[in-house]
Amino acid sequence: MPRTNYIDIMEKNHMEIPWHDYTNADSNALIANADLIEKASVIGRVGLIMLSCGTGAWRVRTSMNKLSKELGVTCTVDVGLMSIEFNCFDGNDCVSQSLSIANTGVNTSKLYRMEQFVDNFPNEEAHLTGEMIHKRLDEIEQIHTLYSPVKLGLAAAIACCGFTFLLGGGPIEMLFAFIAAGTGNLIRTKLIKHHLHYS
Repeated sequence: MPRTNYIDIMEKNHMEIPWHDYTNADSNALIANADLIEKASVIGRVGLIMLSCGTGAWRVRTSMNKLSKELGVTCTVDVGLMSIEFNCFDGNDCVSQSLSIANTGVNTSKLYRMEQFVDNFPNEEAHLTGEMIHKRLDEIEQIHTLYSPVKLGLAAAIACCGFTFLLGGGPIEMLFAFIAAGTGNLIRTKLIKHHLHYS
């Protein structure tokens, strides 16, 4: 009897969003001329990717505002730790969306690419169709972290050991903090890699 990997038989807790369904693949209309639903899908996805990189609510909201202004849309955003709720208005219609991420972690490589995407949007992506923009966002979403789970675990272990020292802990407390933080972060990053998380 073939051995089944327990990861393969577990159902995902979060459904994936079919972003390309919000665009018309055959359309040659630039994103600035697209309908409000298509514009909102780009704005919301940019915010969601930035939130998943571990950046703060202020930066997520600022990025979404920049895209909204470029696309001629008014956007109100409420950013939580793991979710975004926003409304887009264009003077005639309104689109409301509530999006959430399965897990979060710091990914500076992906964050840097997203910041470039937002900064270059008026000169580059604004001259593309919604489908082309979502393909570019697909590529950015595939960017992995630069460091392995072992390196991340070691970094967390050293940091927590140092904080224990600063808070007045002795060698025994520092050793336990090192072991606990290192092991905990190592297991956490491995679980995230396999899409197993606490939410």
